[in-house]
Amino acid sequence: MPVTRMLRLSLVVALAMACSSDAVSAPFRGFVYSAAAFACGPADGPAVAIYLAPNPVGSIEPSAPFVRVYVPVLLDQLTAHVWPIASNTEAAALFHPDGSTYELAESGYIIVSSVDSDNTITGSVDLRFPDAGHIKTAFSAKWQPSNILCG
Repeated sequence: MPVTRMLRLSLVVALAMACSSDAVSAPFRGFVYSAAAFACGPADGPAVAIYLAPNPVGSIEPSAPFVRVYVPVLLDQLTAHVWPIASNTEAAALFHPDGSTYELAESGYIIVSSVDSDNTITGSVDLRFPDAGHIKTAFSAKWQPSNILCG
């Protein structure tokens, strides 16, 4: 991505964050816990899933409600990127209000600030869902080992 395009996108994201005053639509407040894990991407390629929840995340697919943000890249390709989330982008976000349903984010983005040596991913999300509303939070997602086999 050209540097000027990245700077423009970063400016747009920064302005959007500065202008937004609501953090999370009720009743889903407080997505303060997070975790990250390997996921299967398109054509069984690499991907990373980041889970955000109001309760501690002890395993992949935490108890509802939770948000799963999906980025189809290797872990080391996440750093210092803004990943737009919309119906026509590579990254996606799903809100799981209970154990049997989910909804896709209509718009938003994930910013990955860093990936530490222990694979902890630090960043923030700003997401809009049709029913869940606006979910905006910072996260520090500790890496969860998984035995996922992509087919």
